[in-house]
Amino acid sequence: MNDKHILKFFIGLITLQLIVKVIKNIIKDKRPISKRTYGMPSTRSAFIFYIITYFMINFKLQPTTLIILWIGGFISVYTKYIMKEHSIKQLFIGGIIGSLYSYFISMI
Repeated sequence: MNDKHILKFFIGLITLQLIVKVIKNIIKDKRPISKRTYGMPSTRSAFIFYIITYFMINFKLQPTTLIILWIGGFISVYTKYIMKEHSIKQLFIGGIIGSLYSYFISMI
């Protein structure tokens, strides 16, 4: 991993945080449990799938590594559903936003 990849990766994560925050304040979808923040899209889901997608696009990973990444990602995201902090829809949309943004960052 060279400096360019590291810089793009972290700038992408930081800007993704801002994008998700703006979208949450536009949509204003409540969480399944009462909290002060909105739940749509899920920040954790966006981050997890941003990371997985970035690694898939930019590195030649072994199939076993990919499987472990995906399983770990789904478990991490699913715990937010189990704890009732997000709905499946909020997690799904967050994952899509994270993956698409990672693809965009990887292409520039």
